[in-house]
Amino acid sequence: MSARRFVVRAMAANGRMTSQAVEAPTRADAMRRALQSGLAVIDLREETPSPPRRRPMTRDHAILILKQLSIMTGAGVRLLDAMETLAGSLAGTDAAGRLNAIIQSLRRGDRLGDALEQSLPIYPAYVYGLVRAGESSGKLPRVLAEAAQQLSFEQRVERDILNALTYPLFLVVSGVASVAFLLYAVVPRFATMLENSRSTPTGISRFVLDAGVSFHAHAPTILLSVAGLGVVILVLSRTAWFGAQVRKIAHATPGLRALLAARQGATWTRLAALSLDAGVGILDTTSLAAGALPEGAHRRAVLAAIPALRTGAEIDTAFRSAGAIGEIDASLLRAGQRSGALAHMFHMIANRQEEALRDVLKRLTLIVEPAAIATVALMVGGIVLALASALVGVYEAIG
Repeated sequence: MSARRFVVRAMAANGRMTSQAVEAPTRADAMRRALQSGLAVIDLREETPSPPRRRPMTRDHAILILKQLSIMTGAGVRLLDAMETLAGSLAGTDAAGRLNAIIQSLRRGDRLGDALEQSLPIYPAYVYGLVRAGESSGKLPRVLAEAAQQLSFEQRVERDILNALTYPLFLVVSGVASVAFLLYAVVPRFATMLENSRSTPTGISRFVLDAGVSFHAHAPTILLSVAGLGVVILVLSRTAWFGAQVRKIAHATPGLRALLAARQGATWTRLAALSLDAGVGILDTTSLAAGALPEGAHRRAVLAAIPALRTGAEIDTAFRSAGAIGEIDASLLRAGQRSGALAHMFHMIANRQEEALRDVLKRLTLIVEPAAIATVALMVGGIVLALASALVGVYEAIG
């Protein structure tokens, strides 16, 4: 029998209370060992170890699951065996518990797509649709690999955008902190020095001096207000309304508008290609691809092609008339429809959009960094210029 751990509270010979741990197979053995050590036992309780904390599931885990399932099922491993192997490799994580739940669902006869959606509701909706299509067409390994590749692409784009904005954001934050320091510590001293001078600052000098004195006097209130605003924004960022407003602003901002358009174009055309490869019909393919897009003009354009497709319109005409693609992409779809290589043409369009996305991101980086530097220079330089102008006025009055 394995030893259990008990905590003994007792009174020692000197009359003081003491606590110590005792390992024994049973409670009676623990009591006997405590008494044999000469302790006057007051309380004996078993120490129950807390369960190990599971590591939370991450997006990397989600992508890894799809990749590994693709590799193992493609190599001929049974789906259940592949899931059990994958759950064992992720032991100690939340992902392992979710995979075990999927295993139970598969043993009950559920389809993989349904089991994934029920136990792993962290994927975009199109992943479950692709998995169901892959099961029906017998192309599950390929579909899983393509879905993982699409998720990796979206994650990589997000990281590239974040990396591109990190340095400019750091510059802006540093600039704001520098301006706050100048307004709080430097400008008020200049204002005090200039109070009794015969020169009266005007224009930008007067504005900066008044701003510094006011900021110094109300700094705690201003900082608390900024912190409160940050909390409000953090809370609102978790709401659908806030996300919709941010998307509206982004779509109305030059540079970001082109970036988002290229990303969404690459996303839906790639999914259309994957769906067609998996044997999904064009109508379901269009709905699945549109479902991967956020609410906005691009999604409405893709969905607007469905009525025309239902009436038997040519695929290129339906998407071109709805505004989902341009003339060049429409010509590719026209050629693909005639040659039977429609899925390949969607892949070509997606490749073009991804290349455009990389170009837009590079241009945006080249613009944002100098803009951030210029913003910081203007803020700090404006304050320095205002103070210098005030001092020049003092010297001229003295002279």
